[in-house]
Amino acid sequence: MARIDAERTGTSSDRAPQRLWRALLEMMVALSLVLVAGLTVAGCTFEFGNGPGSTGSTATTANQTTGTSGATITTQGPGNIVDEGNGLASPAQAVGAALGPSVVNIAVSGTSSEGPFGQQYEYQAEGSGVIYTADGMIITNNHMVTDNNGDPVTSIQVTITTGEVLAATIVGRDPLTDLAVVKVSAKSRLPVATFVTSQPNVGEYAVAIGSPLGYENSVTLGIVSGLGRTIEGVSGNEGVALNNLIQTDAPISPGNSGGALANASAQVIGINVAYESPVSGAVNIGFAIPSVVVTKVADEIISTGKATHAYLGVGTQTVTADLQRQFALSRSSGILVAEVTQGGPAGKAGIQQGDIIVKIDDQEMVKSSDLLVAVRDKKPGDSVQVTLDRDGATMVLTAILEERPANLN
Repeated sequence: MARIDAERTGTSSDRAPQRLWRALLEMMVALSLVLVAGLTVAGCTFEFGNGPGSTGSTATTANQTTGTSGATITTQGPGNIVDEGNGLASPAQAVGAALGPSVVNIAVSGTSSEGPFGQQYEYQAEGSGVIYTADGMIITNNHMVTDNNGDPVTSIQVTITTGEVLAATIVGRDPLTDLAVVKVSAKSRLPVATFVTSQPNVGEYAVAIGSPLGYENSVTLGIVSGLGRTIEGVSGNEGVALNNLIQTDAPISPGNSGGALANASAQVIGINVAYESPVSGAVNIGFAIPSVVVTKVADEIISTGKATHAYLGVGTQTVTADLQRQFALSRSSGILVAEVTQGGPAGKAGIQQGDIIVKIDDQEMVKSSDLLVAVRDKKPGDSVQVTLDRDGATMVLTAILEERPANLN
C-alpha cells in the first residue's frame, strides 16, 4: 500500500513509463497470490506410505508465516502421527479380550403357525449365548430358542469367535426363569466363561457382550444401576416373572439376549434378558438374570434335562391402598390371595382366598413377585412359615412346598 501511494505522487513527465511498470507489477502480484493460494491448499494434504513396500504412514502439516508483503505463506513440516494411541484404557478392553471368546452368536429359524386359522409363517432371529462347559454346553434365554407359541425352534446355528458355525440342539428349557441350555459339538474344547454367584454392587462397572442387531461380539460399557428389579410376566398362579434382576445402563439391544453381563474382572454376573424400549422414554435401562440363578438352573438342566421349581399354589395380587378401598381389606400392603389351587400346598396348609400374605419365613411380602423370590431357592418338600392377615387377625401356617406343574402359567 505504501508503494502504491508513492507512485501516485510521481511527476507528470514519468507517467507513461510508470503506467507500464504498474501494469507489469500488478500482473506479478496477481500471479504470486495464485501461487500462494495453491501452496495453502497443498499444505492440507496428507501423504501416506514411505515408498514402495512400506506399511508405515507419514503425514505433513501446514506451518504459516507472514511475508514482507503481508501475505500468508504456507510451508510444510513434520507431523505428530504415532503408531499407537495413548488413550486411557477402558475396563471393557480387558473384559472384551478375556470374555469375548466365550460369547457366541445364536441364529434360529423355523416354521410355525398362529392366528385362529393356523396360518403358517417362517421366522428367523439372532441372539447370543455364553459357553458354560468346554464340551459345548451354552447358556442362552428360553425366548431365544422358542417361537411365538412357546414351542422349540426348528434350527439353531451357533457361531463362535473363530468364525466356525455349529449346529446346536436344545438340552433343556426353563420358561419360568427364561433360561435354556443348548449343546454343540466342537472340534476342540471351547473357551469357558467364569461365573460368580455373589451379587454385584450398585455402581460397579458392567460390561455387556453379545450380538445386538447381529453385530457379533459387540462390547458396551456401563455400571450396575440397581438390584432386585422385577419385570412382571404372564399372569396366573405364581405366574412367570423375571424377578430379582440386575439393572444396568450398559446399552442392551435386540440380539443381546442370552449374552453376558460381566464385571471388570471379566466374570459373568448375569445373562442379559431384556431392556426398556426407548419408546417409553427410557435411556439405557437393561436387565440381566443374576448368575446365582443362571448357574443353578443350568446345572439342573444339564443333569436332568429340566429345571424344577417349588410352588405354593396360590394366585396373587399386590395389595395397594386403592385395592384396600375397593375390597375393604384389613391392610394396604402385602399379597392378596386371589385364588387357591385345588389340592395344592397352600390349600392343604389352610390358606384361603382373601387372606393377605405378609411374610414367607422372615421375608416381607410387598408385591406378588416377592413370593416367587421367596420360594425360588426352595426345593419341593421344603416347608415354609406363612404369616398372613385374615380379616385383621394375624396367623402363621406351615406349608409344604411341592413341585411346580409344568403346565402352570
